[in-house]
Formats: sequence, structure tokens, C-alpha cells
Amino acid sequence: MSSREIIMAAAGVPTGPVTGQVAFTTPGGYTWVCPAGVTSVSVVCVGGGSSGNGAIGAAGGGGGLGYKNNIPVTPGQTYNVVVAGDSSSSYYYSSFISASLVRADTAMDRYGAGYLGDGGGNGGLGNTGGGGAGGYSGTGGAGASGVGNGTAGTGGGGGGGGVW
Repeated sequence: MSSREIIMAAAGVPTGPVTGQVAFTTPGGYTWVCPAGVTSVSVVCVGGGSSGNGAIGAAGGGGGLGYKNNIPVTPGQTYNVVVAGDSSSSYYYSSFISASLVRADTAMDRYGAGYLGDGGGNGGLGNTGGGGAGGYSGTGGAGASGVGNGTAGTGGGGGGGGVW
């Protein structure tokens, strides 16, 4: 997966499964038309990381990751897809249908980003090292505070090492 994207896996009707996936990887707003035979989708949203805050010497926080399984969809219907940009973008989260259904936020400054869905993880806090990305089953680790290693994630990426 790239640093921020939406991946959808489609499931079909019992008489003949329609499977596959669609990945949206460029930041922006899109529409997706549900193909014939597709009745539900599972979606993974990934938010962008931040570049940090040089004024206070902090590296960036990690982006969130959120997923939701078995979202009912209707063939022929058009659905909204948003792919997050970085913290300077006008797209602050990745989502499918709406930000209140499934979402992964882009980190702002040194603070890790959140998520919404069936599961996922928050991005880790950036200190002198960058925060780790959120994962499928937990939060990304915090970046190092000073010289040394960052903390391990609890299902997400580990935090970056720091230097003075």
C-alpha cells in the first residue's frame, strides 16, 4: 500500500461471486459506480503522515488506518471516495461513502491521526523521531523523544529514531 489510499474488495451474490479489488491511491475526491453482481464491499482507508513541526523540533505524526467489512452496496449506484493528501492538502482524511462510516485521518503537525470503522489504529505521535502509521490491529508507535529509538506499535508501525 502507498502512504495513503483506499482499497475496496467486492463480494458478489451467492449465485456467482464477483471478487476483486479497486485501489484509489492519488489524493482527491472520486466517485465509484458499483458493478453488476456486487452486493457488499470491504474497505481499507489509509491516512497520510505529517511532515512535523520544525519550529519545535518535532518530526511528523503517523497517519491512521481504518477498515470496515461487508458494507452493503447497490449495483449501478454511485458512491463517494476520498483519498487523503498530506497535512497541507484540502483532503484531511480517506473515506468511503462518508467520513462517519469508515475513515482514516491524515496526521497534523506532530500528532498522530485517528480512524473510524470496524477496526484499525491511530497514527503514533512524532517527537524527534517520526510517529509510526496505524495498523489493522492497533496504534503506531511514538517517535523517539531525544536520541534513541522510537517505541513499538501495538499492531501498527514502530516510531522512528531520534537525533538532536
